Amino acid sequence: MYKNIYVKTFSELDNKELYQILDLRLRVFVLEQQCFYQDTDEKDFVSLHYFMKDDERIVSYIRLIPPGFKYEEYAISRVVTDPAYRNLGLASQMIQKIMDDTKSNIRISGQAYLKSYYEHLGFSVIHGPYMEDDIPHYEMLYVYNKHEV
Repeated sequence: MYKNIYVKTFSELDNKELYQILDLRLRVFVLEQQCFYQDTDEKDFVSLHYFMKDDERIVSYIRLIPPGFKYEEYAISRVVTDPAYRNLGLASQMIQKIMDDTKSNIRISGQAYLKSYYEHLGFSVIHGPYMEDDIPHYEMLYVYNKHEV
């Protein structure tokens, strides 16, 4: 089910992977969405980095922040897919893998236009809408139910 999903700590990322991840985040969040903010932060060091490749090129990425660094729960952030690879279900596959890997509640601050997408994946709105980096967002929570497994 999880074809070509890589999961690495920060120290396990090689130079090329780190460069491609930061480049993808910059191209989408800063240039495409014109959201001028400091993308890198200390959470990169403690997070698990989920990504998918096409050949040697990283085309989709999610950062999983451990509990206690952003929220009580795990946090998903920096969900990003290269424009040429959108609508193929790549991020959905990685989110499902994260749910299966963590077997825990997960919180996200998701852009408002993606609200129904995250609801379809099992997240519920717990706060919002609110503005973050001049973009409307919702705080959403996925509640792990061990009886559904």
